[in-house]
Amino acid sequence: MKEQLILHIDMNSFFASCEQVIHPELQGQPIIVVGDPSRRSGIVLAASYEAKAYGIKTTMPIYQAKRCLPTVIAVKSTYGLYASMSAQVMDIFDQYTPLKEQLSIDEAFLDMTGSEHLFGQPIVMAEKIQQHIYSELGLGCSVGISTNKLLAKMASDMKKPMGITTLYPHEVQEKMWPMSVGKLYGIGSKTGAKLNQLGIKSIGDLATASLKMLEDNFGERHAKSMRQSANGHSNSALDPESKSKLQSVGNELTYSQDIKDDDEVKQELLLLADTVGYRLRKKMLKGRTIQLKIKYNDFQVVTRSVSIDQSTDITNQIYEIALGLYLKNKANKPIRLLGISLSNFSDHHMQQLSLFEPKDKEDNKVDEMVDRVREKYGYDKIYRASILNRKHGKIK
Repeated sequence: MKEQLILHIDMNSFFASCEQVIHPELQGQPIIVVGDPSRRSGIVLAASYEAKAYGIKTTMPIYQAKRCLPTVIAVKSTYGLYASMSAQVMDIFDQYTPLKEQLSIDEAFLDMTGSEHLFGQPIVMAEKIQQHIYSELGLGCSVGISTNKLLAKMASDMKKPMGITTLYPHEVQEKMWPMSVGKLYGIGSKTGAKLNQLGIKSIGDLATASLKMLEDNFGERHAKSMRQSANGHSNSALDPESKSKLQSVGNELTYSQDIKDDDEVKQELLLLADTVGYRLRKKMLKGRTIQLKIKYNDFQVVTRSVSIDQSTDITNQIYEIALGLYLKNKANKPIRLLGISLSNFSDHHMQQLSLFEPKDKEDNKVDEMVDRVREKYGYDKIYRASILNRKHGKIK
């Protein structure tokens, strides 16, 4: 059986690069993308490589970025630009292989197995794709090449911007093992810190660590998974249909104490909408059909749904529609469970102009900022103020 050839392509500083494309005067300049340039207390949504060279990082407060580089240029994020550019990038990938798994708005895996006769050897084909994107869209990318998804993704992170890196199984010890253990894909900050406490500093340390010691500290399943990854082994198959298989995205909460007050219901619906919106944006999906589920304390279950003209992934819109469904259909009984889900999906770029676009744009900026903080520090590090004092258990 022919060995797989997997490419992981990661767009370089994507949001900032998109802004430099539509504003040519910013090419080569240190820029930060922000929601509102006039607010010093806002955060950096993205930074160009020229800005990163001065220590500026995503989620850093704007005033702190200006301390790093007083002349850094703050650019207001352009509504709709990043999804549009992402769609064009993905269309280019489709010209090279139908076997594409989009991982996020700015990265994807390509299965190029057997394509050497069409595009040349792996490094040559990576160069062709890289140059195709740059010449057509003006965007840079880094490419990782290997025989599985894990190693391809690790490789694409090794050389930025505009890097092309191989990380085949026989190169793991030389190229990957010396890296700090926190750089291993799938190792979060808490796990990385605990591994360091156990004396496991590098990926090589993890690859050769005692399995029993790892199981004692992390459990059998997690221990085996981590050590397999550290040795470059991955059974994760590329799934081109990963998005289309999803029928709905949702969340529901069952309460140990029944909810009797409308204000509490509003809090819980906002929390659910926040979770569902975040999950949709992570999967790059928008839904037209919003469903509300209510289970009362007498175990009666009521579901109500509505389909809207403009598909959405915006937290406030999801909340307002779910709240409307609740107010229209509520019964005077204590509530045991609430749930919100979205279905009838479309991709980000398949959007028509909305009559309410100005408000959508402001809501979208809030969501973008919150998502960036969560991606950097974890989901539980930022919440909307109105749900911080909820009565029904921990936020999760």
